[in-house]
Amino acid sequence: MTRGAIMRDYFAALGPAGDRARYIMALSLSTQVTLDYLSPGDFTEKLRTQMAAAPVVAALLVNSPIQEGRADGLLSHRSWAWLRMDPRRCGVLAPALRPDVDVDAVIDWALDLPLIHYRTPDGRYHPAPDRPFADLLRYGYDDGSRPTPAHWASHLNQLWTHTRVRNTLELRGSDGPPYPFIAAVPALWTGLTYHAESRAAAWKLLGHHTVAQHRAALAELPVRGLATRLGDDPVRPLAAELLRLARAGLDARVSAGLEPPHVPGYLDPLDEIVATGLTFAEQCLGRWHGEFRQDPARYVAAHRV
Repeated sequence: MTRGAIMRDYFAALGPAGDRARYIMALSLSTQVTLDYLSPGDFTEKLRTQMAAAPVVAALLVNSPIQEGRADGLLSHRSWAWLRMDPRRCGVLAPALRPDVDVDAVIDWALDLPLIHYRTPDGRYHPAPDRPFADLLRYGYDDGSRPTPAHWASHLNQLWTHTRVRNTLELRGSDGPPYPFIAAVPALWTGLTYHAESRAAAWKLLGHHTVAQHRAALAELPVRGLATRLGDDPVRPLAAELLRLARAGLDARVSAGLEPPHVPGYLDPLDEIVATGLTFAEQCLGRWHGEFRQDPARYVAAHRV
């Protein structure tokens, strides 16, 4: 079997919890950012801040309002589909919202989840038994073989939380912005992640929200976008503060010679979203019902790179 076929069968077997996997696997787009961590303490500070900020950034960047040539009220079909792609392995990385999260906590979390597929030395992919990875380590596969380090690395690749932990921190929670503004996403995460003062301030701002509040916000944001609430807090002012902190972080990096002077300007389109309340999705819908006349061909022609 191919890897894709195994994954399709796996998600189909989950029923409603996996019924949007085909959209994610074939029709979704995000702008992902990969950042480094340098020490155990650095890992803790960066991961917890990224996870705490994830629903705010996702709400700010909603940008998939059209599905199969129709606008049906959703601002992010992508975020909505991710809610039904095995929620155990997607979205919130629960240990990362703890102030003392470390690598061991993430490993323990991952060990409790099943592997979807693994590859044998002959290059073939195989469905994995429906057991936690920890059980595979204890008892092996059904044929008596044992997981290898490559299988563990593959397992980590089969976990799609908003920050995916590997040798790096891979940020993957937001929709992709329009092509001219792609740089806004790495600029935002770099300013928040690589500047200690901004990172600490972002955690102080957002670190009190619970896992349940994060999940509620993720369920709300596909429809409400920037009007989403995270716990009792409206997202829009939270996004404004994160942008201020990210800009401060980028300004500090420019002053230190780590970024060229134009980089903070990449955040300007996001500042405009917060100021106007019009997300990329709502701007897209305005053009869809206006100049594009709800014609997919006009839409594609205008966005072709």
